[in-house]
Amino acid sequence: MPLTNSSLAPAVGAAVENVQFQAAAQVLSRKILLIGTYDPAKTGITPEDPFLITSPEDAAAKLGFGFMLHRMAKAANAGSQGVETWVMPQAEAGGATASAGSIDFAGSTLTENGTIHLYIGGDAVPIVGAKGDDGAALATKAVAAITADPDLPVTAAVGTPTSLIDITCKSKGPFGDDIALSFNQGFMESDPAGLAYAVVDMTGGAGIPDIDDALDATGTGDDQNEAYYTDVLHGYGLDSTTLDKLSVYNGEANDFLGDYSKTVSRPFRSLNGDTTPGSGGLSTLLALGNGRKSDRTNGVIAVPASPNHPVEIACLALGTAARLNSNRAEEHVLGKILSGVFPGAKADRWTSDYDDRDTAVKAGISPTRVRSASVYMQNLLTFYHPDSVPSASNGYRSMRDISIIQNMLYNLRLTFEQEKWQGCSIVEDVAKVGSLTDREKARDIDAVLDELLALTNSFYDLAWIYSTGFTIDKLKAGGLIEIRPGGKGFNMRLPVLFSGEAWIYDGLIQFDTALTVVL
Repeated sequence: MPLTNSSLAPAVGAAVENVQFQAAAQVLSRKILLIGTYDPAKTGITPEDPFLITSPEDAAAKLGFGFMLHRMAKAANAGSQGVETWVMPQAEAGGATASAGSIDFAGSTLTENGTIHLYIGGDAVPIVGAKGDDGAALATKAVAAITADPDLPVTAAVGTPTSLIDITCKSKGPFGDDIALSFNQGFMESDPAGLAYAVVDMTGGAGIPDIDDALDATGTGDDQNEAYYTDVLHGYGLDSTTLDKLSVYNGEANDFLGDYSKTVSRPFRSLNGDTTPGSGGLSTLLALGNGRKSDRTNGVIAVPASPNHPVEIACLALGTAARLNSNRAEEHVLGKILSGVFPGAKADRWTSDYDDRDTAVKAGISPTRVRSASVYMQNLLTFYHPDSVPSASNGYRSMRDISIIQNMLYNLRLTFEQEKWQGCSIVEDVAKVGSLTDREKARDIDAVLDELLALTNSFYDLAWIYSTGFTIDKLKAGGLIEIRPGGKGFNMRLPVLFSGEAWIYDGLIQFDTALTVVL
């Protein structure tokens, strides 16, 4: 028999009940989605049907060694170091063509033994040369070295004349146009005596799949981004049509649209790369960024004149950010090395100038720095910077702030999806509900306030917000929580100030040589 408020006989009650109490805010688990093409000879792949990969080797085996998605998975994993990663395979566009280039060793006759340091898309392809090797011999050895590495994004064959090697991208489309053919990128590398070569850059790739089908496959309507991918990367570069579709799907401007709509609340961030050298490269990026001021989804990271593939640079960078934000949602990437990315020649680095970097950041471009031959990340940004939004109030500019947004939305939804908030009755004052049983499911404005205060303290404990005082004062002032018309629920607002992102340390040492100050 139950013990009730009207019971009189002596008894000792003891029971257990499984309930969910208000927990501290949880850090959202990151989930990377890679969108790109694969080896069309592979069977068992259904386009626009995403699946989990366990490693770059898993991606290679299922999608094709050296093909776009494998290369992206390899780079993303190098940065993320195990963050959950999914792939969204897309068939190559109808009529797509593959990029092609060449290297001609005509005129070569090695006068010493030595290694030829060839790089394809930033990957080393050492060719062991022997004294007396002519152009034809070196071409044969180069083709053998390229063929021996299945991870490379290209195939090679001896051409005509026999000193020539023809190089073709495995993946069709513009992806191959960004594969650099270069030599001597490593420390102290040089050509053996007697080596000669002429490089024709990769070109001619055309055909980009429509990303609409891939995005729709992640969900539509209130089921948009149902699996909650937090970091989305694609192999189609700075194609304006692709960028537009990603931006619209995720939700543009400061509106409740796409993944930012109130009934979805699962936004993602996306990054691209750029290696265009010199001031011309900066000018092109500035035009791009200043033309996308309402885009809070996409961004671009620049490593001018790097021989690495820009898509793979983006995968490495956002993979690194995903790894950091898996542990600390508020951590940013300043000073993190893009391991394996080669810097461009000094003369080609617009990133060496502070004013250029500052101008780029103001246009939503993410610059990098080079120190001791290593490439370091600086800001990691979206293009978002409307003229109507002051820089100090721009919460969608930094991808670090978007990580905080993702986590706050996740925790707000998690809080009010708890069982304790399901099937409740709204009353004026919970304390006046006489029945203990019914009081358990009665809610008033103060109950909502308690939850928001608990969330505020949790956000501060995790350094997501600058202070609790600002939020608490706003909540105490009232008007931020109200009962919906007809008593159908609650409307609530939770004003917060994000914690600062330390980019600049402006120090000054003052000195004097007059010892009379202390004597």
